[in-house]
Amino acid sequence: MSLESVWEGEGDKEVIVEPITHMSASPPERKSAGICGLKRGLFLLLLVAALSAAIALGVGLGVGLGTKRKNELPAQVTKNTTTPGNSSDYLVGGALDPAYYSLEGAFNGSGLALASQSFGSGEYGELVLYFQHHSGSIRWQRLTPNNGWLGGSASEVVATDAKNSTPLSAVAYSLNGISTWHLFYVDNSNRLREKINSNSTNIWEEGSLTGENHLVLDADQVGMQACWYGNDYGDVDYKHSPLPDQDNSTANSTTDSGTDVGMHLWYASGDTTFQQLGWRHGDKNWTYQQEWDDKNGHAGVGCYSWGKGTTTYVMMVNSHNTAEIWWKDTNINATSTSAHPINQWTNSSVAINNVHPSTSLGYTNAFYAQGMDGWITGYDMVWTSENTTINGSFKVDLRQGIPGTHLSVTTLPDQSGGDSLCVFYQTEGSDIMFATRDLVQGAWTAAALVVPDS
Repeated sequence: MSLESVWEGEGDKEVIVEPITHMSASPPERKSAGICGLKRGLFLLLLVAALSAAIALGVGLGVGLGTKRKNELPAQVTKNTTTPGNSSDYLVGGALDPAYYSLEGAFNGSGLALASQSFGSGEYGELVLYFQHHSGSIRWQRLTPNNGWLGGSASEVVATDAKNSTPLSAVAYSLNGISTWHLFYVDNSNRLREKINSNSTNIWEEGSLTGENHLVLDADQVGMQACWYGNDYGDVDYKHSPLPDQDNSTANSTTDSGTDVGMHLWYASGDTTFQQLGWRHGDKNWTYQQEWDDKNGHAGVGCYSWGKGTTTYVMMVNSHNTAEIWWKDTNINATSTSAHPINQWTNSSVAINNVHPSTSLGYTNAFYAQGMDGWITGYDMVWTSENTTINGSFKVDLRQGIPGTHLSVTTLPDQSGGDSLCVFYQTEGSDIMFATRDLVQGAWTAAALVVPDS
């Protein structure tokens, strides 16, 4: 996949983005002239007097004045590991310090969500990225067939009532010839909201979840994720990313696509608690399914699930900053045993230690998480219920993400006939980085999406 260009959106201007390179700064030249025209001894005496006055003035003014920084922890923020809600590990962007709020581009700490745009329309390989603009609105950009990006301006707004740094989650599918997109976020009163659009209306409308008054953990960083439930993604002409154990096929199964489809959704209701909801296509309301305890409500959720009779997986971070992988075999015709219970969530034997306390989690062909060191790592999973294993890992070794960056991942076909891993995340705060690599191996390359300022 070529990453040479992105679409600026306003003015229909295509912008060329050069690949990221690591640059080293040269030390400044040292000058041998006198200091401010004064002899060194006299200058030092005056300097001591000036510093004394400055210190006194600083005590009077306090720390109310500062400059805008992007990735540093402000000196006045004290890291607190005993109260999760107040710990800097659970804060991002302007919640750390007002100087961190973005004045351009994306919101510092923006949620990120991807949804496919390929529904048999011939625009194979397209997708939509949803993000939070620095103004606070939720917007979208679309990847075009020529690998450019279109949108992101005030004309592509989905919602204007989102809380700062809201998590975002999107689900797309096609049924009976109608393509539908669901976008989930948290509003500024800490309630779950659902927006729905389709190719039959082309209008964003409120989904039924919005009116159900689900209250989310009141914190800067909170976990929330929706996951598709069903055999493939509906109609047989739907095009999707290559899936594990399906010979890299990108088309839906031609048989047994089924109509028993829907979504699962997890959201943090407390510092250590998640709620799980479910919805089936045709239902008017969402259904409560269960509560998850001893989980980190500030970290994200990952999921990998299909339809009736299959094994579903969900990935969550526990209170010890370990990513757990849970499975549930829904084949009610199978025999339940103590080692392999049926229709019951069970913790697998595999886990990933030392993830960032506010890490996002994502799965498409690989399972991704951010470590305590800021690097995003992908894990090659072998999904076998209680015998699930990790068959190696790889690092997205371009740049570290900002601590607690949201991330969204997918796999797309590239122009050479193969497939590429794609990871979207933030490295500076106002940026959205698009990193990509061959599905099997190779070096990562990246470009920053152009986000209109207005």
